[in-house]
Amino acid sequence: MKFPTGGDSPRGKILIRWNSEADGQSPDGRRGKKGPEVGFELFMISNLDYYFIRDTFNLARKGEGIVSPNPLVGAIVVKDGKVLGKGYHKGRRKPHAEVCAIEDAGSKVRGGTLYVSLEPCCHYGETPPCTDLIISSGIKRVVAPIEDPNPLVNGKGFEVLRSNKVEVTTGVLKEEACQLNSFYLKYIKEKIPYVVLKAALTLDGRIGDPEREIYEITSRESREEVHRWRNRVDAILVGVETVITDNPELTVRLVRASHEPYKVVIDPNLRTPKDAKIFDGKGNVIIVTQKEEGNNRYPGADIWTFQQKKGIISVKEILKRVGEFGITSILIEGGSRTYTNFVTEGVVDKYLLFYSPSIIGDGVPFLSCAVRRKFLNTHIKTFGDDILVEANNSCLQG
Repeated sequence: MKFPTGGDSPRGKILIRWNSEADGQSPDGRRGKKGPEVGFELFMISNLDYYFIRDTFNLARKGEGIVSPNPLVGAIVVKDGKVLGKGYHKGRRKPHAEVCAIEDAGSKVRGGTLYVSLEPCCHYGETPPCTDLIISSGIKRVVAPIEDPNPLVNGKGFEVLRSNKVEVTTGVLKEEACQLNSFYLKYIKEKIPYVVLKAALTLDGRIGDPEREIYEITSRESREEVHRWRNRVDAILVGVETVITDNPELTVRLVRASHEPYKVVIDPNLRTPKDAKIFDGKGNVIIVTQKEEGNNRYPGADIWTFQQKKGIISVKEILKRVGEFGITSILIEGGSRTYTNFVTEGVVDKYLLFYSPSIIGDGVPFLSCAVRRKFLNTHIKTFGDDILVEANNSCLQG
């Protein structure tokens, strides 16, 4: 016997899903539980579903830089093709996106469809369960791309809705939903931050040349994009050589800042100058070192002490401590040795490599030694005259 696998419709995709609550055997041989339902459910993901889910992503991004450690979530209430309400999560202890959208929709919400970028929560935390409001408001259908891997949710939100006769559709733009919440998905599963490595390079692979005072490699447009990334992450990390040579501020300046990320400096021997710009007020400073006397030397900074192994502080140990501190994402901004240590340890989740159309010959190389060859998924963008090669690992969901 052949089982239908789905097909296309002028209005979208028709999918066939095995209902595990039915009394019968699924196509892959698994037995279902006894129940009154039929063995298969026929449902359709319409083109409108794709449209509105993509819109929830746009709403969710308004929370970049302010919701951590929570996920980015946007929600829209739609009825008869008309948008009744919208909302997004604006930070810890503030209403979730679903609540904002339903309240925005008002009394007309009953019988509508709720589009949301992540599975609704079903537990009491800093706010009540969203599933309770969804059910009591009379929403008849919920469309969400992916489950929330938080152990307190992890599919239970969908189960609660289905058990209360709310139709649930999942899988719409799943990969994009994973990318939207890549920071959260990694952190909630592994308790370490999502690692983004950013570098500005010449075409011959140099990141600068202090001897010739070549520090800025890329265009203003590229630097603005870097500052957008600074505004997204919880922390920025550099090695002490970068602090000494470049004296960066490590702040969000070229775009509107929603917050200031932590500044993490790997400085085994406490060589960071006391008058370095990183201490100029914006953002908290964390010094990673092997020296115990750091608290006296830098009274305004947090000092984290580690043991060196073969002359190097383990980046995996640093990331573990950063995760315990509650930092969900970190942007690595140099220099060469720091890049090399993170790449060698295989802990980088995304690369942002900005290439300037220039060649300088001598200078500091991107990586200070050979590393194991690895192929990555890449996307190409342009910023001014520069080229951004964005390389990342696959979706973390599942």
